[in-house]
Amino acid sequence: MIDNICDLIKYHDGQIASRSLSRKLTVDTPVTLYAMAKGESISNESGKLTKLIQVLEGSLQVETADERYLLEAQGMLSIAADQVHNLYALEDSKILQIEL
Repeated sequence: MIDNICDLIKYHDGQIASRSLSRKLTVDTPVTLYAMAKGESISNESGKLTKLIQVLEGSLQVETADERYLLEAQGMLSIAADQVHNLYALEDSKILQIEL
């Protein structure tokens, strides 16, 4: 059980912090929590599994080859397997990523 997921990770200026939650939740599915400081980005990422990305706090711009999305706190987006995408923190943002 996790009481407050946002308390599990802290912001660091100029960095992206990440923490795997799979073991804590006793699941085989990759579940990762990110804290992205304002202005930080993850570029040209893709993966073999579909990703569900939920913004827990802050705001995030997500770009694919075809679309640009703005996710505010509590917003969620799915990204298809093997789809190249970019993430950009418009402000300090905490993000939950679940791979299916």
